[in-house]
Amino acid sequence: MRKFILAFVISASFTANAGVEKLGPWITKSEINKMTDQTDFVALNLSPDSYNKAGTDRATSLVLRCSDNKTDAYLSFNDYMGSDNPRITVRLDGGKPVKSVWGGGEGGDSAFAPQPIQFIKTLAKHKKAIFGFEPYGSTMQVVEFDLSEIDKVVAKISQSCNWK
Repeated sequence: MRKFILAFVISASFTANAGVEKLGPWITKSEINKMTDQTDFVALNLSPDSYNKAGTDRATSLVLRCSDNKTDAYLSFNDYMGSDNPRITVRLDGGKPVKSVWGGGEGGDSAFAPQPIQFIKTLAKHKKAIFGFEPYGSTMQVVEFDLSEIDKVVAKISQSCNWK
């Protein structure tokens, strides 16, 4: 939940903050890490799709980030996914859906791609991504993300994390 709130705060205040930029559906922020003098970068893409559970609309965000020279790609949920590592189904453009186990985030409200750099590079070759997942006590939910401008996001994250 903390990650979702952070993502919401970033997206809600992007015009007032230095280092924050909107790239198509992405809200990005770059800032110098005062402890390391390296550039940390985060890109947030909020899906227009939501689902209702227990009378509450639930949103999902795709987050790509470089923090302390470490790359992460994860889904942030406004829901509890459970304490186990969640199974995530990914379909890129019109391709075949691929199921895999992602790492469960602290608090059970996020799921981390197992090989984030490879995953981000794969996303960069596509125009849309569809994710399927099962929140705790619920059935399969499906959300779609527009990946336009991801090439610019990838350029910034790869520079921040010094990809080779």
